[in-house]
Amino acid sequence: MKNLGTILSAIFLAAVLLLYMCTFEVRFTEVAIKKTWGKPTDTITEPGLKWKWPKPIQTVVVYDKRTQILEDRTEETRTFDSKNLLLTTFTLWRIEDPMKFHENFPGNEKDSVKIAEDKLRTTIIASKHAVVGKRKMNEFISTDPRERKLREIEQEIKELVARDARNQYAVQVIDFGIKKLGLPQQVTSTIFESMKSNETKKAEVYYAEGQAEAEAIVADAKAAKQRILAEAQRKVAAIETEAQRVVGEYYRQFDEYPQLRIFLDKLRTSTQALRDRSTIILESRESPFDVFEPEVRRNVRPERPPTEQPLLEDEQASRQVIKPDLMD
Repeated sequence: MKNLGTILSAIFLAAVLLLYMCTFEVRFTEVAIKKTWGKPTDTITEPGLKWKWPKPIQTVVVYDKRTQILEDRTEETRTFDSKNLLLTTFTLWRIEDPMKFHENFPGNEKDSVKIAEDKLRTTIIASKHAVVGKRKMNEFISTDPRERKLREIEQEIKELVARDARNQYAVQVIDFGIKKLGLPQQVTSTIFESMKSNETKKAEVYYAEGQAEAEAIVADAKAAKQRILAEAQRKVAAIETEAQRVVGEYYRQFDEYPQLRIFLDKLRTSTQALRDRSTIILESRESPFDVFEPEVRRNVRPERPPTEQPLLEDEQASRQVIKPDLMD
């Protein structure tokens, strides 16, 4: 019995070892290359437990098929107008053809991916210099949004990198972009001075345009002022003419009652003299203060001309020419 347990244990261990040597697992984030006698023979993309012959008959290389990010190092790049820029880029990539990728970069997964990233980085640097060398500085840095073309530049670099990466490395470039854009210390002040000069010129143009527009507005306002004043003077002249006509009517009516006119003039003069509550001691019979004498007030009563006929009640009402508000 003791020997039977040992034998069963040995059989179980042998079965486990044989199963370990003849199977391998592919995760859903991975892709595997099965090699027979060292030559790639099959690509496995479906996840699960897979079978193979034990070493050295068959071996398996597993790659991560997820999208990976590669960040380029920061370095100076010269533009078409001989200006230096500091660019840092990033690239999103993944293995497009596992079989071709393994043929280009044989070995285990870690070494193959490292070599592929180094090759891809070299391609990115070459494409970056080629594209930036055809562009001017204001296409990267400018205060005018219409001059900046960063998206267009990124797309152009991406197309170059994607073409070479697919043809040479069996790698698909998902996305590419500029992560950081800067200027070397020695050219920063020069560029800022140039930008300041350009903005100063624009400000002068805007100021001149503003001055011209302001002068036009002032001229229009003066013309409108003259038109308004002319219209106002015309209306004032019309009002004065009408007022003189009305005053003439009143004066003609006053001519019929000269005593009433004299009385009103004296009353107005007395009112103006006593406006500030002054105390004046005068002879009450002296003009114009004789208006306070009852006898003088009685003499003011108008007399109808002897040639006139007695007026009817309605006609008397129509001859009231002096209104209370005109006595001042």
